Amino acid sequence: MIERKLVVSPDGDYCPVRATLALLGQKWVPHIVYHLMPGKRRFNELARDVGGCNSRTLRDRLAELEHLGVVSRDIVATMPPRVEYELTATGRELGEALGPLAGWGSRHMADQSNGH
Repeated sequence: MIERKLVVSPDGDYCPVRATLALLGQKWVPHIVYHLMPGKRRFNELARDVGGCNSRTLRDRLAELEHLGVVSRDIVATMPPRVEYELTATGRELGEALGPLAGWGSRHMADQSNGH
């Protein structure tokens, strides 16, 4: 869970910018949201799409995102049962908010990756 000190300003008031950046600053969270934007994914599909995230960390991030109302988890009654994850309306809104950040990065950070 996100620590309280990461979501309050120096004067002790709740700060929505700090809270959002604390969430997105957790490793793998932006990747998870990005890869859920197209729609439902099973755990193993998501793990493959995100790439490099160990299963325990992915499970923990998904549980936190579910707790925050960003992701919903659905157990599909098949044999064997499977679990699907998808963004809630809140999660889709967060994913859409990442779009302008990606655009900014493309415009202003792309040269950084090329060694310029």
